Amino acid sequence: MVNCLRRKPYRELVDQDIQPARYHIAFGPVVDGDVVPDDPEILMEQGEFLNYDILMGVNQGEGLKFVEDTFESEDGISASYFDFTVSNFVDNLYGYPEGKDVLRETIKFMYTDWADRDNGDMRRKTLLALFTDHQWVAPAVATARFHAEYESPVYFYAFYHRCQAEGRPEWGEAAHGDEVPYVFGVPMVGATDLFPCNFSKNDIMLSAVVMTYWTNFAKTG
Repeated sequence: MVNCLRRKPYRELVDQDIQPARYHIAFGPVVDGDVVPDDPEILMEQGEFLNYDILMGVNQGEGLKFVEDTFESEDGISASYFDFTVSNFVDNLYGYPEGKDVLRETIKFMYTDWADRDNGDMRRKTLLALFTDHQWVAPAVATARFHAEYESPVYFYAFYHRCQAEGRPEWGEAAHGDEVPYVFGVPMVGATDLFPCNFSKNDIMLSAVVMTYWTNFAKTG
């Protein structure tokens, strides 16, 4: 395999379009018995990690890309679409295990706003919360707990702010990566091709605060 890779032009490797299965991530750790000797969760349960102070967090609407096909609808999503998406989510991530119907109905129950169950916009928000919780929040909280159980100092944040940008729905909340420009001071420079935002004075102030938090943590823990 190594010899094969060495004969390949770099462009052929870089230009590959990796399409993961629905609700899966294209790249992740591979248990190879060498670099990653076992399932990461098992290793963390055993305390097999470096005992450093850790700073980690999540954004309010991390799972936005999984509901991006509902951007154009002003009325949110229908009950049938909600049911279909939850079923599709369970099928893609868990296959067809025994008790799948119970799992599906439990998710629907927990992610329905029963005080406003006929509100299509609220259905879309709860669907966004489902993807955010499953793909980002739950793994992040589990990782933080493993570290904390071994007396490794853990600092956890939740990021709720997003800049004003064209093409982003008002209901979108802070999506995956929306904290990045604030960590690196982009609002102080202005909009870039990567971050085409209308940064305000408040954005600049927030960026200064976030940069201070992160650099202080790097310096002192």
